[in-house]
Amino acid sequence: MCESNIYVVGPGEDDESAQLFLEAVDELLPEEAGSWRVTSIFGEQKILSGRIRSMHLVDHRIIFERSA
Repeated sequence: MCESNIYVVGPGEDDESAQLFLEAVDELLPEEAGSWRVTSIFGEQKILSGRIRSMHLVDHRIIFERSA
């Protein structure tokens, strides 16, 4: 399986405080400037505003920082 979980943090927060946003994400598509459409393998879709802070693909973990 190649899907990842997406976690979010606020501006200035460290990665350890990241909160789970969506599990088993299969698709990550840019939308309007600064927002992303994420879709899980179960078909659940959400919109997330912010930037990708880090990606740890071996750990299946993508961390976003929310817009201020």
